Amino acid sequence: MKGIIKVLTIFYILFPLVAVSYTAYKLNSGYYLFAIPFYYFGVIMVAQKQKIIFLIPILFCAWFWFTYGFSIHDFVFFLFIWMAFGALFYMLTDNVQRFVTRTLPENKEMMEYDAKMEQMHAKVEEFKLRNPTTKITPEVLDTIRNEVFFI
Repeated sequence: MKGIIKVLTIFYILFPLVAVSYTAYKLNSGYYLFAIPFYYFGVIMVAQKQKIIFLIPILFCAWFWFTYGFSIHDFVFFLFIWMAFGALFYMLTDNVQRFVTRTLPENKEMMEYDAKMEQMHAKVEEFKLRNPTTKITPEVLDTIRNEVFFI
């Protein structure tokens, strides 16, 4: 599970370099390489908890699209989308990292608890085999439980 964090981190670092360079090459325009700093600007804004600053590019894009018309082939749209991708990929990686660090310790504790429960059931079965005529009372179970969990 912890390997997925490394993969996502490498993905959000290297993805824009590859994808934007390929797009600039295919469209035969170096201006599309300006999307790389916009991508990292989005990552930095989210990493520094400055999501409110996203309003500035959103308002600029809204003004631009209102004034000049909306087009998905427009350069402003391309830059805005890459900035949003940067923020989204970073948030995805951050959420996965928080999930893994919160969940894995709980799984370890559950595995330890299950192992102790199996050990307790084995001791109960062993007690039954050694003492076939003795009835298992709550006191006997408490003694076995204390022996397994606390000793």
